[in-house]
Amino acid sequence: MRDLFFAVFGILMLTTFISWLLFARFSMARIERQMLRDGVGRPASWDGFGLRVLWYASAISFPVGVFNQSDDPLIDVPKVRSYARQYDRLLGWVLMVSGLCFVISVFVGGPMLGLY
Repeated sequence: MRDLFFAVFGILMLTTFISWLLFARFSMARIERQMLRDGVGRPASWDGFGLRVLWYASAISFPVGVFNQSDDPLIDVPKVRSYARQYDRLLGWVLMVSGLCFVISVFVGGPMLGLY
């Protein structure tokens, strides 16, 4: 069981880290460049510890609703969504889902196996 946990943990960790880097470099950077070209300022003014990537990913990949409000004070969700392509939505979704599964595996799988 431990071997399976570590294999799943490793795959989720790599998927999360790689998708984070790809989304930040290719999707978020492109969206910000396009917005600057159009004379629109950066939709998220604060970037604590690289968390702006998660704001962009959630704004793009999840439908507007309870968990992705259009009047979010940290990011202009409708504006960011208008600049997103299908590739950005898919990469954002991979980042958010793999990140959530990674966090769940850390907080649930580790204690269940007595790792800490």
